Amino acid sequence: MAHMNVILTEALQGVGKLGETVRVKAGFARNFLLPRNKAMAATKANAALFAAQKAELEAQNAKAKAAAEQLAAQHASLQLELARHASETGQLYGSIKAKDFASELNAKGLKVEASQVLLATAVKDVGDHSIRVALHPEVLLTVPVKVVRQSL
Repeated sequence: MAHMNVILTEALQGVGKLGETVRVKAGFARNFLLPRNKAMAATKANAALFAAQKAELEAQNAKAKAAAEQLAAQHASLQLELARHASETGQLYGSIKAKDFASELNAKGLKVEASQVLLATAVKDVGDHSIRVALHPEVLLTVPVKVVRQSL
């Protein structure tokens, strides 16, 4: 598999921090990181360019992180309760996915995209769960979720 080294121009969850040179799959870099200006190819010219822009990028990152931390503090007590159709044993008819949680969070006033909801697997049963929301790659908000059985 082809890989390439890139310099991250912003912190990315699971990839690296701002300014870090990381080795990623070429397709990920070519199709996602480079077109969205989240990274630049790790060449000598780009390293010099990044060094010139580093202070500005770090200031932007610090401002975004501070805003995310403030948002996390505002929504620290946020809890979700979802009613879904389920069997007698508590198994849901269907599952609750990241986009469903994002929709519920938006309804509660926390504007997030489905891609910001970090969910290992979809929720498939009633009970207490928790989800993590990446408000910034370095700021995670954990939201408790209670899934209850909805009567038919």
